[in-house]
Amino acid sequence: MPYPILTFLDGAFVLVFGISLSVAFSGVQLTKRNLYISLSFFLLCGILQTLFALLTSADVVRKLYPLIAHLPVILWLHFYYRKSFETAMAATFTSYLFCQPAKWIGILVHQLTNSHIAEFFARTICLFLVCYFALFHIRGCLSAIFNKDRRSVHIFGIVPMVFYLFDYITAVYTNLWVNSNRVVMEFLPFFLVVVYMIFCYVYYQEYEQKAEALQKEKIIRISLNQQAKEMKAIKQSEQEIRLLRHDMRLFLSSLVISLENNETDKAKELITTYISTIENTRLERFCQNDTVNYVFSDYAARCKAAGIPFTCVIEMDELSVDEFSFSSILSNALDNALNAQKQIPASKRSIRVMLKHSNGKLLLSVKNPVEKKVTFVDGLPVSDQTGHGYGSQSIRYMTERLGGNCQFSVQDDTFILRVIL
Repeated sequence: MPYPILTFLDGAFVLVFGISLSVAFSGVQLTKRNLYISLSFFLLCGILQTLFALLTSADVVRKLYPLIAHLPVILWLHFYYRKSFETAMAATFTSYLFCQPAKWIGILVHQLTNSHIAEFFARTICLFLVCYFALFHIRGCLSAIFNKDRRSVHIFGIVPMVFYLFDYITAVYTNLWVNSNRVVMEFLPFFLVVVYMIFCYVYYQEYEQKAEALQKEKIIRISLNQQAKEMKAIKQSEQEIRLLRHDMRLFLSSLVISLENNETDKAKELITTYISTIENTRLERFCQNDTVNYVFSDYAARCKAAGIPFTCVIEMDELSVDEFSFSSILSNALDNALNAQKQIPASKRSIRVMLKHSNGKLLLSVKNPVEKKVTFVDGLPVSDQTGHGYGSQSIRYMTERLGGNCQFSVQDDTFILRVIL
């Protein structure tokens, strides 16, 4: 800019902007003490830049800016606030990246008005708007990311870092950008595509891990709930056994009296009643695997509470696949079947489950009646209810992870899920 005062103010505003965002993005709390420290650091950097400008020239200051502005910020964040070098660099380079909207707006306004004053005010207004938005809406997420593990910092900090190097190499230290070099001009699109592909892959991996963690959490929660129920049932059974022992003498006395009086029918009735009482103290067990048994027990109890007939045929000794992954498939299948029963009359409700080993494969079949027409897309049933439909996707995903396959179908108003592992 031809006006020295505007150049000075613009540099001051950019410095305040950069320091404020670097501090905020690195995760430093914006307390009154830290604000005073940041202001002191800003004055120190401002004095340093002013001295360089007086002793050299504006062009030299521009080329030395990384050394007299950005490097001090990085070192300050690392040594004073104990931030890692990765975090300090990512925060500083990101704040530099956030300067670009104001820079572009200023260039656009200058092209339209041919006025340096208009350019200055446009840049300044945009700079403060971006600063406000970044501090009150973006600071939280970026500071959380930049203070995570190194991989997260590298993933989110690579674009600001490469743009920083690219901008200084092509626009400050050389004239490659001004000369419209095609290799240089096509580098940013090339780099953005590569980073976007890497980001998509990493994000999907993170999504998979999160989905698997949620499924395991769900199974663990079911297991804990079922364990609590079983502990309660065990205590109740122990109490009933104490009562049986207490009543044993009375029962035997009554049995002896009945036999002495040749009242065989009454004796048989007493024995039958006693056997029935003993059977009621037995805990129900579906299979040997505890985790799978918890899932079956939980949904059997839920079906009983809802008045839904639940039939379960299990012909297996040991589970041959990962129990958490299989329990995820099973719980989603039973959950889908249970939700489907709420949409049909009570007299038609039922859930039938078959689980067995056959020819070295683990076979799972879940059947339940349906009334409405089921729509399939890409082999998966599609629900028109908000928040539904993810269970089938999870079943397919977990089945494929275990190297098996699954099939959803409808035959004679019966929805059938078959899983082969």
